Amino acid sequence: MANWERKSQYLLREIVKFRTYIDTLATAQAAKQKIYAEREAREEEMQESSKADDSSSKPAEDDGANEASKPPPSEPMPNPALPIPTLVHP
Repeated sequence: MANWERKSQYLLREIVKFRTYIDTLATAQAAKQKIYAEREAREEEMQESSKADDSSSKPAEDDGANEASKPPPSEPMPNPALPIPTLVHP
């Protein structure tokens, strides 16, 4: 009789193991679908916002703000080792 009890306990452990495995797989699949749905929604939002940005980027009046935000053009610095040319009148 002990052999049947051991076999029954072994089969019960195997059933619990596989049910746990199946539950884990089902949970992982649900999480995967949720992540994919969120990612797809985020991508759609980004596409919609980029379309809205493209349509609203019509040329506006120039108020000089773009020009003021640009750094001034760099002019070459005079080399102090070289003499500064001066114009001398005779």
